[in-house]
Amino acid sequence: MADNRNTVTSSTLLRTGTGSLIGMVLSASTGTTTFTFWNNTASSATKILEIHVSNAQPVILFLSEMFFIDFTTGLYLTVGSNGSATVWWRDY
Repeated sequence: MADNRNTVTSSTLLRTGTGSLIGMVLSASTGTTTFTFWNNTASSATKILEIHVSNAQPVILFLSEMFFIDFTTGLYLTVGSNGSATVWWRDY
């Protein structure tokens, strides 16, 4: 079991295989953008979380262990235009 972190400004595959989404800092440089987390290795199949973020209010979210969001296939993040994300997840 290992905790991981990655900062991205475009859509990306964060993890292949099982794990849990444990935290995130999401921001938009202008306007509003959407961040979508998928239980997959691409932006399709099962959506596990979608958050809309305004440049006026970033989202900072860390989950306690009992509320971790599990994924089984992989963790893919779709980042909307002008978005930046730092994401933490745990590998199993």
